[in-house]
This record gives sequence, structure tokens and C-alpha cells, in this order.
Amino acid sequence: MTDLFGGDLESTESDLDSENEKNNQANSVETSESESESGSSSGSEEDSSSDSSEEKHIQFVDSKLSILGADLKSIPQNIIKEYGTKALKLDLSHNSLKSLEGLESFPNLTSLVVDNNMLESPLKFPKLRSLNTLWVNKNQLKDLEQFLVSIKKSFPKLQYLSMFGNPCCPNFFIGKDHEDYKRYRLYVLYQLPKLKFLDSSPVQMKEKNEAKRVGKFMTVKKPKIKSNVIVEDNQEVDVNKIIQRNSKKQSAKFGFTKSRYVGKRSEGNRFIKDNQL
Repeated sequence: MTDLFGGDLESTESDLDSENEKNNQANSVETSESESESGSSSGSEEDSSSDSSEEKHIQFVDSKLSILGADLKSIPQNIIKEYGTKALKLDLSHNSLKSLEGLESFPNLTSLVVDNNMLESPLKFPKLRSLNTLWVNKNQLKDLEQFLVSIKKSFPKLQYLSMFGNPCCPNFFIGKDHEDYKRYRLYVLYQLPKLKFLDSSPVQMKEKNEAKRVGKFMTVKKPKIKSNVIVEDNQEVDVNKIIQRNSKKQSAKFGFTKSRYVGKRSEGNRFIKDNQL
């Protein structure tokens, strides 16, 4: 069949059908691509939202890295890689840290703040030669001697230290008085004579002099006891034997004497002669 212009109508119709099929296929491909793009974009949006939720706790300004209230159990590896050599000051307050593993990757630190965490004794620190400020307030540190020995070895330039809120730091809130805190302060200054500031106040020269004189006597070493055994002179001794030994030394006898004074002088002055009065 031919049209008015002499063309073949059947061939024209078949061509139109093939073109329509091609258009439908192209539309379906475009639709699938747009759906895949929308899916990938939604996934990327979720990833970016999770990253932003982590990054909202992170601040890095003027070489100071702060990660506050992020419920960290440890120092994240991505933080170590990105900021380890850049940070001069590090604040990890209000987290859930139980150790400071990874701190050795911050070799240039001059200040470390780890207030309000879950740090316990014994606590180990890496060697940080430039650190001069350490804040460990409100943790669970109990062994003062171990803590001081550790920071003395690890931070040779330490000048500012605060330990408020730890069991090893006597204060009114844990049933201690001013004298307890004074003894504690003298002992800390004896162990760390370079300190300029301790807890909430500057170190006075008279305190340093007093610490040199009596600081080493301001701590009480309690004997190590396990069940009924006590360590005495580096040897284990049964507590019951110590009690028996002391009871023998302090034994006393009571009775009546057979002698009786019959002199003329009074009983109270019988050994005093007249020329001695």
C-alpha cells in the first residue's frame, strides 16, 4: 500500500514500531540508572550523617584537639592517624576511658586533660618529654605512690598537676580533713619537686621547703595481708604467731607479797632518811 506521496505504508509502520521499542528500552535504562543513583545518594547521605555525628564531638583549633562527651572507651585509630603528630594539647574529658593506650602516638603533647573518665590504678603512661600539664580529675585512681612514680618517669617536665576527685586525693567529700590533704600535698611535692601548681592552688616556696624536710614521711605504707598471713621484713608470717609472740612479751603476774613493813616511819617514806628531808 502506498500513500499520497508514493511511499510504502507497511514499511513505515514497521519502522515506527521499532523506534517505539527502542525508546521504551532507553526510558527503562534511564529509569533504572536514576533509581540506582538515588539509592547510592541515599546511602552516601547515611554515611555522611554517621560521620557528622562522630565529628560533632571533635574540635581541632590552634593545635588543640578536643573530643568531649563521645563515650570513648579508647583513643580511636582514625584520630591517632589524623591528629597524632599535629596535636600539642589533648582534651578527652567526659568519656569512658579505662586506659590511655595510643597516647604514645601523640609525641608532641604539652598538655593532657582526661577529667571525668574511668581511669584506674595502676595507670601507665608513655614517655612524653614535652608534657608540662596533666589534669586527671574525677577518675578512680587509688594508688598514689604508683601514680606518682609513673608520671615522674614519663613526664620529666611536668609542672601543673591536678588530681581532685580521685580516691588517692584526700578531700572533704570523701571524709578527709585539711590535715590529711596537707600531708598528701607535701608528699606529692616531695616526689615531684618541679611542680608549680597542684590541684587548685600554686605551690608556695615554704611548701617546697617543708616537702624537702618531711615529705617522705607523709605517707603510710600498709602491710600486705592475705587471709591470715602478713608480710613482715619481706617474709610471710602467720598473724596468729605474731599475736602469741606479743602476748608472751607483755604477760604480767599478780599476787600477794609475804613481807610486811613494821618500822616507825610512815609507809610512804620508809626509804627516805631524816637528813634527806
